[in-house]
Amino acid sequence: MSQINGVYETMSNVTYPSLVTIAFAMSFVSGVVRAYEEGLGSIEQLAAADPKPFVLVEAIGEGNIIRGQGVVISAEGHVLSAGHVSWDGKNGRFADEFRISLRGTGDGLPKGAVHIHKTVYSDREDAVFFEHYYSAKLQKQHGSRFIGQGDLALFHINADGDFPKIDFYSEKKPRIQLGDVFHLCHFSFPHKAAEPTFLVNPVKIVGVVQTTSGIQYLAEGYYRVGSSGGALLKDGRLIGIQSAAYTVNAMDIGEIPMGLISFQLVWGDMVESHLFRPADDPAK
Repeated sequence: MSQINGVYETMSNVTYPSLVTIAFAMSFVSGVVRAYEEGLGSIEQLAAADPKPFVLVEAIGEGNIIRGQGVVISAEGHVLSAGHVSWDGKNGRFADEFRISLRGTGDGLPKGAVHIHKTVYSDREDAVFFEHYYSAKLQKQHGSRFIGQGDLALFHINADGDFPKIDFYSEKKPRIQLGDVFHLCHFSFPHKAAEPTFLVNPVKIVGVVQTTSGIQYLAEGYYRVGSSGGALLKDGRLIGIQSAAYTVNAMDIGEIPMGLISFQLVWGDMVESHLFRPADDPAK
């Protein structure tokens, strides 16, 4: 893991010759064209949604904060993210205190935010942007922080009211194939409070990778550091969660945010049995 302003991201340096980098870029452009042909309007609506179901997961370690992406999968505020976002690498232990933040105007969000950060952009004629922080709890599965031994974790936002959510692409494990184009959804620069930049960019399935979390799928495309836990969508619905990023290091250029990401497929039946809802609490 590497640390950038308190943000940890699983990364691996992969060096490519210049010709391979050029071929990679051409392949990526092809993916962009396909994404446009699938309907740019729906992607624009997704990016403009307020409030968004896409969130930031904040794990509070000892003397530092670890941030990753996440996505709300239930109106009650269940959030699916990468499991490693709770790992405090600086202190060599897992964090046990969490917050979930939603960025935007805040209109339509449930009450109960423990902190609201407001940013005023002087170069945009006093345009403002907010980040609403809610306390959250990691829901352990049979004593484990991870779902099914994979790099997936489930959180629950502590608030009363309905949250915006994303639907799963499939109730059963979906079938995917080489060349499929998904859309990676994540906030850029998650370590910058109230940073509004939100990316919805195409990534193309190119292979598989064996990791400590088992077999994951590889996709090529554009991403930013800190996109772990980001949602991958197919036809506007959740089909995967990003786990790691493998950057390109081009000779005489340096590291660029185009390369490979690995992700895990997710589906409804995989998660539904793990959801804990207040109505299920025997103490109530």
